[in-house]
Amino acid sequence: MHFEGRQGETIINTIICTVGASLRKLCNMTSSGITDRLLNLNDPIGNREFGAEINSLASILSQSVLSSRDYLYFLTSDTEEGKKIGDALKLFFDCSKDMSFKNVSVNAISDLDDSRPDDFQNKGLRNLVKRIAEIYKHHMDNLLINATGGYKAQIALSLAFGMGVKIPVYYRFETFDGVIKLPPMPLSLDVELWLENKGLLDTLEMNSVINEKDLEREYDYRINFSSLPAEIKLLIDREQDSVGHMLSLSPMGEVFVQACRLSLGKLDVEASLKDSSVPIENRLKKSSKEAHSNKMISDNQSFIDKLLSIPFIEEVLVRGSSQKFDRNEFVCKQFGEIIKARYSTRGGTLYMEIRTTARNPYELEKAVEVINRYLL
Repeated sequence: MHFEGRQGETIINTIICTVGASLRKLCNMTSSGITDRLLNLNDPIGNREFGAEINSLASILSQSVLSSRDYLYFLTSDTEEGKKIGDALKLFFDCSKDMSFKNVSVNAISDLDDSRPDDFQNKGLRNLVKRIAEIYKHHMDNLLINATGGYKAQIALSLAFGMGVKIPVYYRFETFDGVIKLPPMPLSLDVELWLENKGLLDTLEMNSVINEKDLEREYDYRINFSSLPAEIKLLIDREQDSVGHMLSLSPMGEVFVQACRLSLGKLDVEASLKDSSVPIENRLKKSSKEAHSNKMISDNQSFIDKLLSIPFIEEVLVRGSSQKFDRNEFVCKQFGEIIKARYSTRGGTLYMEIRTTARNPYELEKAVEVINRYLL
């Protein structure tokens, strides 16, 4: 939910704060013991015994940036030390006379643990971005990010996300007396680039790691990595192992996907899908030679009819089928200018391409959204 004050000024009432290990020296105490120690200290901006998180938050509050102190989210590492520090910070801001918030929560980010480097890189950093995006969806532009605490990669990704969706990001350099608001980067998200490669990027976003061959088999999408735009290659980690090339979305790729997905809703773009002039009975295209596909269509006619009846559908081309069945599932994704769909039921899996009246990437994204919502 987005709130504005007088003259359209955005109201800030929420802070996301990344958490590091600046209070590590107190971790031989309980969380409540740490909090008691902190509550008896003075000068939360200048006294380094408070730790980087309290120093920076106190500095932000002193600048009267917030219109009210409604929500404070601490994002910690997936370690016992990180969770203890997070709990201590929550207690502090629950109990502080001058710096309390109405709602304080601690969010331990799964796999954000530098003692497990592979999980940290492939899962933890991406989970951090996903959690920031979830909080942003709830509060929209009514929040700011305090990226002072945490791993350097954690700070960099928080900064990149904030810049991507254009919300304020604050940071306190170690030698500075207080926080500074980091200036926005002279960059803008290329939402059209995301839309043009959305199927691939969304598929990678759903999987921590996926083999190129599995991508083709599971999602009916053959990737020619060398032909991908250079900007997209930068967002994908690709490594060779004994079973082929393994692909994963890089942490910065996660920032790009999440920020584009959230920013699309802010764009003033007309995405009105015209009704198709093709009669419903002429929209299904299939091969008479595909016996298994035709049996699946016949056995699932009500589902097929529902798909064909969507007003903006021009054509549903059944490309083939397989005996494979893991679970009942309908997956519909945008790959370039094509919508690909996979329908799995106990009889097997149908692979389809869907053509619509969409005239641009924004309308195509809207078509995918409507198809998924209508059929799921």
